[in-house]
Amino acid sequence: MNVRRPRLRGSDLLLAFLFFITAVVHAADGLPDLTTADGGHYYGSLRDGKPNGRGRVEWDNGARYEGTFENGVYQGRGRFVGADGRRYEGEFANGLFDGRGRFESPNGEIYEGDFEKGEFTGYGTWTSPSGARYRGSFLKGRMNGEGRYYDGQGEVYEGEFVDGVFKPLIEQRKLLDAALAGVGRGQPGRIELYLLAVGGDGTQEVFRREVEFVKQEFDQRFGTRSHSIALANSKTPSLPMASVSAIEEALGTLAERMNREEDILFVFLTSHGTPTHELKLQQPGFALRDLPAPELGRMLRRSGIRWKVVVVSACYSGGFIDSLRDDNTLVITAARYDRSSFGCADDAEMTYFGRAFFKEALPQSRTFQEAFTKADELVAEWERKDQPKEPRSLPQLRTAAPIEAQLERWAAQK
Repeated sequence: MNVRRPRLRGSDLLLAFLFFITAVVHAADGLPDLTTADGGHYYGSLRDGKPNGRGRVEWDNGARYEGTFENGVYQGRGRFVGADGRRYEGEFANGLFDGRGRFESPNGEIYEGDFEKGEFTGYGTWTSPSGARYRGSFLKGRMNGEGRYYDGQGEVYEGEFVDGVFKPLIEQRKLLDAALAGVGRGQPGRIELYLLAVGGDGTQEVFRREVEFVKQEFDQRFGTRSHSIALANSKTPSLPMASVSAIEEALGTLAERMNREEDILFVFLTSHGTPTHELKLQQPGFALRDLPAPELGRMLRRSGIRWKVVVVSACYSGGFIDSLRDDNTLVITAARYDRSSFGCADDAEMTYFGRAFFKEALPQSRTFQEAFTKADELVAEWERKDQPKEPRSLPQLRTAAPIEAQLERWAAQK
């Protein structure tokens, strides 16, 4: 969720070149009209011994300028190429980029728009080789004012920027930092449970309510108070926003604080799901990209956390199983890969599966697997009653002996 600022700074842009004459050579064929104090070779018109009008200057290190001069200073339109490969074409004033122009850095970042006294100031477009781009207002080289930022991976931020940061993200950053700072370290030699709860679709409050309920229950029942992070999108945000980058950052923090070879991470994700097995991430006012099953699997593997329980409550969530399953992971989903799940109304307290598993079954069960069996029966009963014409959601569970043994060791220790 971090908007990356353009790397170009004002110091990259200042080019106040004054041409003091060290030698004047009224050009014979191929000879410069004068040589500048810094060794540049000038070819063009002169007035009172200084470059005036059209001309060009070249240096031995490869730098060059071609355009108009006034009393030895770049003035008007011109083209500059630096020894390091940076390029600018546009308007100059008093030797600086000033007016409309196009700047390209050596690493391929491009700014096209307004300049003032050598810096991006005004309205323009910035693009990066990574695919990130921004179109809007700038002040002294940073995004500032109204604009639209695309991160190159699907997330879009549109609105007001302040000093290079999307304004609504300033408060979000504070919320996320506070949540990450509250995660405590594991105790060596003791198996502990850590929780990451994610509510994806902020256009319906049921997912936020579900995340808040699960976090409260786990903090009280399983001792995760200093071992839990909740992210949720909402029309009235109170938790850190659930974006792909925030989920990955939360996983990184949990991995760093846990004992990754013995502690267990419980991941709960609730949202709408797509037939192509992506978890919907929507926050009013933002354009977030969804979380595909393979990317979630890669995130968890990169974290280095060995033992995991992952519950995905969404339509078509069974399509996450293949990307998540291994001998050290218990995977539970609210539906089969080709089925819808139910209960995601804006005014609902919880979804069918969330209520059945976390509220009704888990408090009466010794294990997560036992809670799943009871929840499956409850969901079937509710669906037959409330959705008689719809196909059953068919919740799924995939497990393996190693993760079950680790969960038993954790339960026995409790």
